[in-house]
Amino acid sequence: MKNLLLLLFFTLFVCGCASGPVYKQDYDFSKAKTAYVDSSQGANNAIVTAIIKQLMIKGFTVKTDKAANVDIIVNCSITEYQPAKKYLLRKPPEDRNKSARDIVIYNTDPIEISGSSVYDLGSAFGMDANIIASNATIGVSLYIKDAKNGEVVWTNSYTYEGLDLSSAIDGVVRYILKSFPPIKK
Repeated sequence: MKNLLLLLFFTLFVCGCASGPVYKQDYDFSKAKTAYVDSSQGANNAIVTAIIKQLMIKGFTVKTDKAANVDIIVNCSITEYQPAKKYLLRKPPEDRNKSARDIVIYNTDPIEISGSSVYDLGSAFGMDANIIASNATIGVSLYIKDAKNGEVVWTNSYTYEGLDLSSAIDGVVRYILKSFPPIKK
């Protein structure tokens, strides 16, 4: 049973939503060596930093000055943002006079839980309560344009769920840029 739960957790952890990259077929991506990441559309610094990291891993020179002479400009926007959350959930008092068929509703106010996967982390400090946690979910959309003529040459988007916001951001950007630059067949 424990192995089945670990397999389920792993499957949910690596799942995301993707539509796949779209790119201009006649664009010569091999000439693109320098990039600028434009964060003016609301992407936070953590996402911009993750994009810069992935571009550098791929061998691009990334410049921080928009006026610098670059080959491509990367634009990013956040399509979904749900940080991980944790809650302390008290267990209902046990009533030995109830039968197994009785339904007991324990008074709790509705609580928003972000993320699509929720986990019971177990007992809290020996109390009659459990810690419930949800994953962080981040959706990012990227498009890359030629710096000289402003033409969009590549785009991709993805939504990813991670244990925390940092791992979700790293995972979503890594997945999106995995297919950049496209390999001509």
